[in-house]
Amino acid sequence: MAKPVSIEVWNPNEKYRVISTKPMPGTRWIRLLTDQDCRLEICTHKQTILFVEDIAALIGDKCDGVIGQVTIKAGGKAFSNMAVGYNNVDVNATTKYGVSVGNTPSIAKLAASLSLASARRIVEADEFMRTCLHDGWLPHLFVGNLLKGQRVGVIGAGRIGSAYARMMIEGFKMNLIYYDLYQATRLENFVTGYGEFLKSNYFPVYLDSHALYYASKLQAPVSY
Repeated sequence: MAKPVSIEVWNPNEKYRVISTKPMPGTRWIRLLTDQDCRLEICTHKQTILFVEDIAALIGDKCDGVIGQVTIKAGGKAFSNMAVGYNNVDVNATTKYGVSVGNTPSIAKLAASLSLASARRIVEADEFMRTCLHDGWLPHLFVGNLLKGQRVGVIGAGRIGSAYARMMIEGFKMNLIYYDLYQATRLENFVTGYGEFLKSNYFPVYLDSHALYYASKLQAPVSY
């Protein structure tokens, strides 16, 4: 039995119904929806997950099943996911029932931020300062590594991987070595505008839930 869900309603008499399963930051998205004559219902309960029963109760008694968290029987037309991934959506079912699925923009900037933090030892330095270990300036304290001219490796040259590679190449003039199931022609064309492009010999990669395993040793890159 689903627990009662706390709902905040905007524009209750409008034609188009939008349900947000969690409160989102800011108010601009609310204004955009209400300006387009949408009835907006925001789940304000602090629980982190709405279960199938909760969503079914929220959508109404027309619902006899939740397809990708949206039910065509309740008139659902689209589901937008606040994440890059869509592994929580039954794509085959949404395709069958004509429910559009959207996701958020890529997170390449976060990958670039992590690369900078790692190279410049920012997390280590932050912890060092917060634990009051700093006793004065030292010439070799958390020097880190320069990124300019170094080699960046990307496994998966899709939308996010390619965007990350472009940031590192354009911003730090790094050389690229990448692996993908298909040749990333657009990425390679971009790279050639910034200097010598290094291309790896293709090698098979196997993924599991914990690590990456190389089927053979990675050979030295050759000039493209």
